[in-house]
This record gives sequence, structure tokens and C-alpha cells, in this order.
Amino acid sequence: MVALYITSTTSAGKTAFCAGIAQKLLDSGSKVGFMMPVHITEAAETNGCRDSIFIKEVLKLTESDELLCPIRLSQQELRRNLTEDQSNFSRNLKEAYGKVSRGKDVVIMEGMGDLETDEVSTLASHTVAEALEAKVVVIVDYSPKLDVANIAQIGSKIGNLVGVVINFVPVSKIDRVKRELTGALGKAGVKVLGVCPEVRSLLGVTVEELAKTLSGEILTAAGKCKEIIENVMLGAMTVDSGITYYNRKENKAVVVRGERADMQLAALQTPTNCLIVTNGVKPLPVVVVQAEEKQVPIILVKQDTNTAVAGIEKALAESSFRSRQKLETFKKVLEGCFDFGALYSGLGLKP
Repeated sequence: MVALYITSTTSAGKTAFCAGIAQKLLDSGSKVGFMMPVHITEAAETNGCRDSIFIKEVLKLTESDELLCPIRLSQQELRRNLTEDQSNFSRNLKEAYGKVSRGKDVVIMEGMGDLETDEVSTLASHTVAEALEAKVVVIVDYSPKLDVANIAQIGSKIGNLVGVVINFVPVSKIDRVKRELTGALGKAGVKVLGVCPEVRSLLGVTVEELAKTLSGEILTAAGKCKEIIENVMLGAMTVDSGITYYNRKENKAVVVRGERADMQLAALQTPTNCLIVTNGVKPLPVVVVQAEEKQVPIILVKQDTNTAVAGIEKALAESSFRSRQKLETFKKVLEGCFDFGALYSGLGLKP
């Protein structure tokens, strides 16, 4: 049995890689467990470890939510545990891991992030990896100023590093990153397991999430509320220019004032994932009928257009990976950019 600890230099990407790699291992016949060893709690938090609950559902695990996310502490409490009571921290961690790992070939652990800026996260990652003798993969967000020496140092601090993944790379820069950064990291003793592209659909939100964020009422096509929104567009100036304008983007939400039925109809003539009607003004029956025919959800919101757009932008900034549709997309991305052979070798598994 082997443990794989997946962490990141920022706060993004871990859940996607945990779920994607877990699914690949399952498909190859391995018995896979999951654990989020440490979760930082916020004062106002009510949803618990939502990422671990999502992966539990994906892997059809039977362990309790509390066992899969066993150590829940504030940032200050975690610091104190790691520095003043590390033996008790490690003991509790091993106890939970022993139960989760029973009957498994691999246990994937979603680690903490922000390794570049957070000393507590770095210490926690080192402590967990050492206590559980886990192999480590570090997800690194692409940047034109990516510091090879810094990445190598992060890996050496944690130990047992299998390799790193460079994530969110613009498609136009993929070849250059593979050629230059992979070589430079290799010379620094760091294996690059993958150079993964930025995929906009993985950064989007569902129609359902938008409706919830905006406290909106879904008037049509409720069955299409799992569709992913990647782009947001505002109402155009005229009907003729509107159709041309709306055709510029796909997988979009169009935000239009309630009294502008002409603009609503123009948007519905183009590939649109949802129509957000503002000011609390219900759309005309002709708009509702056409939206139902085209299976486009209409979300009626009380806010004005500017306030609604601000809410959508916030939702996009805080979007999560917790979506089956996103997981299916990401599995296909991984097949094209991730070196599973090198991962299996690093974990001591047969492909």
C-alpha cells in the first residue's frame, strides 16, 4: 500500500488532480482511498470539507466524512499543533490514516496549498508526508517568472518528491514550457510529470451555481442547469449588432435588462448557456417560449445589471472543481498532458 500526497504552490488545482489521478488508478484496477489530512476551518464555515465530500462521492467510498477529513483546525491552532504538540498531531493523523487505508492499494491525500507563501502549510505538508511516509506531487501554477530554484527548494523541504506538474499553462506557451522549464527543472533534480493547459471550462461555474449566487429564480429549462458558464456578456446596443456581438463567445451567460425583450431574443439566436434577466422584470412570453424551445435557462434576478455582473464575476473567481462534468473534462486533459507511467514508477505500482 502506498500513500500519495498532492499539494500545490497556490490554493488551486489539488482537488482536480486528486480526483483525476484517483479515477485513472481505479480504471487500472487499483483499490483507491482518499483523505484530506488537514483542513483549515474558518469562523463562518458551515459546509465542512466540501472537496473531500465530492471525492468521496466520486470514488464511492464508505468511510465517514469526519474520517476522510480528520483534523480540522484554525490556522492558529494548526501552527500550535505543529510546533508545540507535534507528537499528538502525528498520532491522530496515523490513527485516521490506518482506518482509511484498510484494504486499499493507494491512498490519495489532498494536501494544503500556498507552499510559496505560507510557512504553516509548508510545515504541515512536510509533517504529514513524513509521518505517513507518503510520496509527494506538487502542483505549480504557470508564471512567466517561474522560479526553478524555488520549486526545487519546496520539493526538498517536503521530501519524497515524485515530481511536479506545471498547471494552467496558456496553450500558446505549452511547447516552450516543455522545452525550457522541463529541462531546467530536470537539471535541478526535479521530475516534471506534466505540463497541463489552461482549460476555461474548468474555471467556470454552473448555471445552478449562478442562480444560487444571485438568489435568482430559474424560469425555464431547469434540466440544463448543470451546464458550465465560461464567459459573461452584457446586452448589446441594437438587435442587428446584438446577434453578431453575442456570436463572439460560446458557453456564455448573457445579462440583459428585463425590459429589453429584443436583446433577450437576439441572445437566444446564438449559442447561450443561460440568460440572466435583471431588475426583477419578468421576460415576455415570447422570450420564455423560445428559451424553452432552445433549452436555455432563464434566471430572473432582482439586482440591476451592474450588481448582477459583479456577483457573477465573484462566483467565477471562487469557482470550485466540484462538478462531474468538470471531472470528465479534466480526465481527458490528463490523458494528454500527464505522465502516468512516471507516476506509477515513482509510487512503485505497475501500469
